[in-house]
Amino acid sequence: MRFIDSIEPVGEQETLCIQVAAEDSLYVTDAFLVTHNTLNDAFVILDEAQNTTAEQMKMFLTRLGFGSKIVVTGDVTQVDLPGGAQSGLRIVREILDGIEDVHFANLTSSDVVRHRLVGDIVDAYERWDNSQRQDRPATPPPVRGSRPRRQGG
Repeated sequence: MRFIDSIEPVGEQETLCIQVAAEDSLYVTDAFLVTHNTLNDAFVILDEAQNTTAEQMKMFLTRLGFGSKIVVTGDVTQVDLPGGAQSGLRIVREILDGIEDVHFANLTSSDVVRHRLVGDIVDAYERWDNSQRQDRPATPPPVRGSRPRRQGG
């Protein structure tokens, strides 16, 4: 098991270097995790993964080393990426579907370990999301910044 030995500023102010007891080092910026080494003999958790892009997700997952396990968690209904960027967590399932030893677990409102009402709220949002998908027109939305044309006038 590895423990964080120290945290030292590196380069620009928003960049940190977290050095673990082994030779590996992780570089963390305000936007994503960058590593320069393979993560061998480690248990790594990427939390809030819904806020990674597809490129960041690939970069993170390809650091997996020998004797390691990676757990990725997140909620694709709570994406906070700027500019409508697509969540890496949302598309990674399609990309990795059928890969041996890659497993996905979908949690539902019954898995919520909070106040009972939180499960009801999660269910209500899911029903609302489903109704919105059914009500959407088949045509794509207008390009951002453009205005829809008026008909008849």
